[in-house]
Amino acid sequence: PSPRDDGPPKEILDVRDNSKDGEYWEALSHVIPERTLKLWDALGAALLEYHKVLTRRAELLSEATVLQKQNS
Repeated sequence: PSPRDDGPPKEILDVRDNSKDGEYWEALSHVIPERTLKLWDALGAALLEYHKVLTRRAELLSEATVLQKQNS
């Protein structure tokens, strides 16, 4: 068997240095500024409210159509 069959010699294998992983992920969690996150939260809440308004409006339009047909 050739040396290739056994893969690289054990002493050549690099062991990944994960000592700074925590630092990396902590820094990554602050990529988007807090102010932007708050803005997105506010916009999300406003869009949910707007969706409720549009849903109610659609219901009222359906009711109005039924009443118009009954009155005809």
